[in-house]
Amino acid sequence: MRLFAVEGVVGQIRAGWLSPKKWLQPLRWMTAVGMLLVCGGAFAYQIAPLGSAFESDLTNESDATLAKTAELLGVLIKGRVHEEITQLGKGCTTKAADLLSNRRCAERDPPFASVYVIYGVRWNDLPPFKLSEGEGNCTYLNKSCVVGQTIRFSTQPLCWYCLFKDAEKKAQTKKIVGCGKDKDSIHGNLMTRSHFGDLQFLHAMSGTEGVHPGATRAQVLDWLEFAWKVSSGEIKADTFLRDIPIATIQEHFGCSGWRVVDLYILGYQDTLRRYLREIAFGSVLHTVQDSFAGAHATRDPVAPGGTCDGAPYDRPRRVQEFHTYGAQDGGLHDSQDSRDAMTRVSAADRWPDAVEASRNLFQYHDEGARWSEVEPYMHCLFELADERKDSSPGDAYRRH
Repeated sequence: MRLFAVEGVVGQIRAGWLSPKKWLQPLRWMTAVGMLLVCGGAFAYQIAPLGSAFESDLTNESDATLAKTAELLGVLIKGRVHEEITQLGKGCTTKAADLLSNRRCAERDPPFASVYVIYGVRWNDLPPFKLSEGEGNCTYLNKSCVVGQTIRFSTQPLCWYCLFKDAEKKAQTKKIVGCGKDKDSIHGNLMTRSHFGDLQFLHAMSGTEGVHPGATRAQVLDWLEFAWKVSSGEIKADTFLRDIPIATIQEHFGCSGWRVVDLYILGYQDTLRRYLREIAFGSVLHTVQDSFAGAHATRDPVAPGGTCDGAPYDRPRRVQEFHTYGAQDGGLHDSQDSRDAMTRVSAADRWPDAVEASRNLFQYHDEGARWSEVEPYMHCLFELADERKDSSPGDAYRRH
C-alpha cells in the first residue's frame, strides 16, 4: 500500500558522512530491498528508485529490468513523498512556507533520517518474504519464482510482479489472509496481505468493507504498540510473534512461527539485527503518515483545537472513516498519494499533517520514549470523529 523510496547512502559516502567500508555489507541488502519500490496497488504516498550506478551493481537485476517491470504495475515510480516527509520530520532544513516550491528534502541522500529508518518506512509496502513449496508457480515472461530465495522486488522483480497481479485479481472475490483461513479466503504472503489482504492496518486502512472504525482503530493502535515496543527495545528481536500479548499480533501473526527479527529483516537477520530498532521505528512512521492520505482515511476538514490529552501536541483532524482498497480505483487512489496532495495544506505557519506527526514522533524516539509515554499521543492521532462511518472504498475513490 504505500511507500517512499529509500534514501540512498551513496551521496552520504561521497560527502564524507559515511565510511564505505562500514556500509558495504548492509548496503548490499539495502539496495536489494529498495532499488525499485513500486507504487502500485494500495501504495500510499509515492516512492522512487535509488537509481545510483553503484547501488544498482549490488542488485540481482539491472536498472532497466527493474524499471521495465515497475512500469507494468501501471501506477509508476514518481516522487519521494514518504522519504521527504520522513526527512522533514527529522529536521531537514527547509521552511513550511517554502515547501511547495522547495524540493531540497525530496532529493536523494540528505543526512537527516538514517537509511535504516527510511528502510523501515518502506517496509510496510515491501516486506521481504518467502514462498512455500507449491506457491512459486507464478510465471511471467518465462521466469518463475525461486521458492528458496527471500523475495524482494529488486531480487525477483518478475516474480514479485506476477504475485502482485495475481493477488490483485483474487482479492476481488477472496480474502487474503495469513492465519484463520476458511472457504472464503486464500493464503497470502506478507506482500500480498499488506497490499490486498488482512494486513491493511499497516497502512491505516481496513481489510474489508463494513468494518466499524473503532475496530480498525484498535488494529492500527495494536500494530503501533508492537512496532514502537520493538523500536524502544521493550520487545526483543528473538521474541516469537505468537508470544507477544497484543491481540492483533496474535490474530494475524500468531500462526507464523516467526520471530520479530524474521518479520522485519528476513534473509539478513544477522547482518541488520543491530539496526532493527530503527527499522521498526520507520514502520511506525509509515502507518501514521498513511493515515493522513485521503484515500486511506477520511478525516474531519478542521482540527478540533486544543492539545492532546497526555501529550504536548495539537490535536489533529479526527478520523471519520478508514477506507479499504479492494474496490478502489488505483488511479483515484494514487491522486491522493502525490507530493501535490501532501503539500496542498502547507502554509507559512503550518506543516502538512503527516510531517507534523512525524516531527513529534521523532522527538519521542530521539528521547528514548517507551510505549507508555507515547501511547497517549498515538491515541490522539487516531481519535474518531463524532460523525463516523464503517469502512468503504470511499465515494471519491470507488471503482466504477
